Amino acid sequence: MSRIKKFGVSVAAIAAITAATTLMSPTASAQAATCSTSAQIGIVGGTGWALCSGTGVTQTQVVLFCQNSGGSYTTVYGPWVANSVKSNAKCSSTSWPISVGYQTI
Repeated sequence: MSRIKKFGVSVAAIAAITAATTLMSPTASAQAATCSTSAQIGIVGGTGWALCSGTGVTQTQVVLFCQNSGGSYTTVYGPWVANSVKSNAKCSSTSWPISVGYQTI
């Protein structure tokens, strides 16, 4: 019975070491995306952009959240663009950006 228990602990220890090694490997950190966003918050008809780069990013799309004077919200999506290229979006002429985000694939 104790042999089975020791084997179970060994398997758990190996799994923990494998997981920690994978997280600390250079490949895992090299795939982290670096992204930047900006928007003309509060400016009627304002624009926003997103730019992402990194080994794990193939395309980026800006997501611009707009609001009008009636309190309605709209979401405007920019085009999908290649790694290290800016994706741009614009609110309508009667709304303004309140937030900006991005999506990557």
